[in-house]
Amino acid sequence: MAVNIFFELKVPGEVKAARTLLARAVALGLGARNVRKPVNLVFTGGPGIKALNRRFLKKARLTDVIAFNFPRSPVPGADWGEIYVCVPVAAKQARSMGHSLLTELLILAAHGALHLSGMDDGKAAERRAMNIKTALLLKKLAAEGRKAKEDREK
Repeated sequence: MAVNIFFELKVPGEVKAARTLLARAVALGLGARNVRKPVNLVFTGGPGIKALNRRFLKKARLTDVIAFNFPRSPVPGADWGEIYVCVPVAAKQARSMGHSLLTELLILAAHGALHLSGMDDGKAAERRAMNIKTALLLKKLAAEGRKAKEDREK
């Protein structure tokens, strides 16, 4: 799996320690067809995400996640896409949803990967489909975690 993770700001230790889990969330979102394509997962702050949103999407506001597919490259192993996650927005969403920051970051990592794999959420029906797919991916991720824990305890 080729998921590179970058932190442009300070994050809690539990988030840094969960690199493998975050990369796996991206891999699940990319799907079997795209899982080997190199992707960068970048955790950024409010100013960073706002600048990207303004420059590339012409929206002058904060958002939780932005994903960019790159043009096909003739260079083997070139990055295929990038997912930017705004940690402060994720923290606010986590508090409002009643779950941990790490859970929200996993949700947004998977959501961004689904965008890279071709899904859109511009319309209500698309958003529902993406939310359902994200929830299924996180359930799969949790099941993998439980199985790995059981295997370690044997």
